[in-house]
Amino acid sequence: MITTNFCYLLMSSALAEEDYVTAESKITTANLGLIAAGAFGYWGVNQIPMDSLDSRSVPTGMDAWIEPQWNPQWEWTSDFLGVPYAHYGFNLPVITLIATTIWGGNTVSNWGISGPVIQSIAITATVTETTKRLVGRPRPYTSAAFEAKYPDVYNSEEMALMRSDIDSVKSFPSGHTSNAAATYFSTAAIIAHHSTNPSTDALAYGSAMLLTGLTGYSRVIYGKHHISDTLVGAAVGIAIGLSTPHIYQRLQ
Repeated sequence: MITTNFCYLLMSSALAEEDYVTAESKITTANLGLIAAGAFGYWGVNQIPMDSLDSRSVPTGMDAWIEPQWNPQWEWTSDFLGVPYAHYGFNLPVITLIATTIWGGNTVSNWGISGPVIQSIAITATVTETTKRLVGRPRPYTSAAFEAKYPDVYNSEEMALMRSDIDSVKSFPSGHTSNAAATYFSTAAIIAHHSTNPSTDALAYGSAMLLTGLTGYSRVIYGKHHISDTLVGAAVGIAIGLSTPHIYQRLQ
């Protein structure tokens, strides 16, 4: 009887260790796969040619609700909120990533807890860039309405160079907004998963909504995007930002 129990304990221990190794292997594979998909995917979609530089924006529907805007002073704010590589790394996505890593290490003893945030940003960047290149939508500052409202700006040398750049037809969807949504909602999902306090969950998701909304607003008021660009960008970032941590958690 003692021998039987001892053998059972040994087998149980071996099976538990095997299950743990299998789970860790799945997580590692998923992490590497998602990061690779984002990195190589982003490089690949940048090879898609674009040749519609002569197009002009013609806002309709909700995009015609407001007049063309041009407020370059919002550039710093929009970059700080929505571009992970802006301002030499001093920006809110990077600060959020660092804060999440520290929170994970101190709260659940997992310094790698912010991995899904990086994956969300990488995948979102690929999806966003692919859509931009396939759609080729001109930015608001190429429209006749913009020229009529800001003739001096439109006819300036700086604006002429902007209109001749390929970026002038990459308005849809907003990359700043999608990156912001992916960053903040993936972070909120991670915090909510490891939190038992409803107030913490509400604060995390509320902050994600506020920061994503502010990023979209800054892009519209700056004059770089139509309203629909930011709404679709937010939707893309939220979907990926919520689903990536969920996949990671399912594998644990």
